Amino acid sequence: MKLSQLQAAVGGEMIGGDTEFIGAAYDSREAFPGCLFVCLPGERTDGHIFINSAAEKGAVAAICTHKTDTRIPYLLVNDSLAAFQAAARLYAKTLDIPTVAVTGSVGKTTTKEFIAAVLSRGFNVYKTEGNKNSTVGLPATILNMPSTSNACVFEMGMSGFGEISLLSGIAYPDIAVISNIGFSHIEFLGSRENIMKAKLEILDGMDEKGILILNGDDEYLSRIDPKSIRQRVIYYGIGNRNAEFRAEDILGADGQCSFFAETPAGVIDVTIPTEGVHNVYNALSAIAVGQILGIDNDNIKAGLLKFRNAPLRQNIYEMNSMTVIEDCYNASPDSVVAAVNVLRTKNGRKIAVLGDMLELGSHSEELHEMTGRQIHGADILIAFGDFAESYKKGAEKAGLKPSDIYTCKNTAEASDILSRIAARGDVILFKASRGMHAEEIIANLKNQAK
Repeated sequence: MKLSQLQAAVGGEMIGGDTEFIGAAYDSREAFPGCLFVCLPGERTDGHIFINSAAEKGAVAAICTHKTDTRIPYLLVNDSLAAFQAAARLYAKTLDIPTVAVTGSVGKTTTKEFIAAVLSRGFNVYKTEGNKNSTVGLPATILNMPSTSNACVFEMGMSGFGEISLLSGIAYPDIAVISNIGFSHIEFLGSRENIMKAKLEILDGMDEKGILILNGDDEYLSRIDPKSIRQRVIYYGIGNRNAEFRAEDILGADGQCSFFAETPAGVIDVTIPTEGVHNVYNALSAIAVGQILGIDNDNIKAGLLKFRNAPLRQNIYEMNSMTVIEDCYNASPDSVVAAVNVLRTKNGRKIAVLGDMLELGSHSEELHEMTGRQIHGADILIAFGDFAESYKKGAEKAGLKPSDIYTCKNTAEASDILSRIAARGDVILFKASRGMHAEEIIANLKNQAK
């Protein structure tokens, strides 16, 4: 894209002449030859400070909100983020490839990875990497898409109304998947009904030929009247007998799960290399996307077997003669219960190390206690953070003895407790919101054995 093309769409003043750029970066450390560098003002720093660092790494153009001393051409605008998003929107409009958007309270990233694994059997798939699912991350993802890609899977996150509408209006998805409606971000949205409304904004960038894929077992999504949606609605599920894509005879053990998927194109004997009923749902949505986009059943099976989870998300491995379930990228009531359900299936003494679930606002105490009531099956609970006592209160109601429940304030204290009680043969689940840094406890446990 040329800087002048972007100027034609968003206005502003072009300084230093016109130039062509390929891709974009908003962190100077990620700048690369030929890219556009977007100077974003922030609370802690200002991207304009790093424009020349980006130029040294090969950036050939920039978007700025004030005049800047730099050797590379730049577009001077009032809002650099809006111009960045406009650039991504302009590029997305030129794409003539299947675009899948994924959102939901829990499991967005895992669902995206399942879909990408299936589509990779018939397409050169481009997907959201890391946590670039925001109003800043998605534009960079789109603008950095290789020209060889012929299908894309984008993850869309949000914390309030309007964000997913904006993202959908940038990416123009052909297919949208909503995995579930949970409690994540209830602090900002107030209710699960509002969370569902915010998630349904994913339709805003879709035309009427689009397809919306929903979890038919979800308490809220299952209530949607398909006639109220101008796009075609497809349900997947386990208990919902009306779902077009349904799992039967689910068996899970030894790091994998098998089931029969009833689909419009016949029954598929599926095995996925991860455990938990929640991952069966994720796989079902990928099967639906795959069939819609023409992947045959044999390749769907092969793609699902190639699935690999993202770091810190339900990775199960042996360490120091103990089994570790590392699932500490993020946490909400639904995902904690799903993780404990996996823990429950393991042989050995079961220890749940649970940290705070963040962004629950005034519902925090209630939801931590509610989650604690559902961790029956664990033998020991170590809860850390501001709501450790709420976890404990619920766990006692679930039948755990007070002597088997430990509460503390931080990862250092949790590490100390775990080091004293952990033994060979234990199975230990680590689950908390990202900001709680539960992975530090795993690192400490590993170091103590050296």
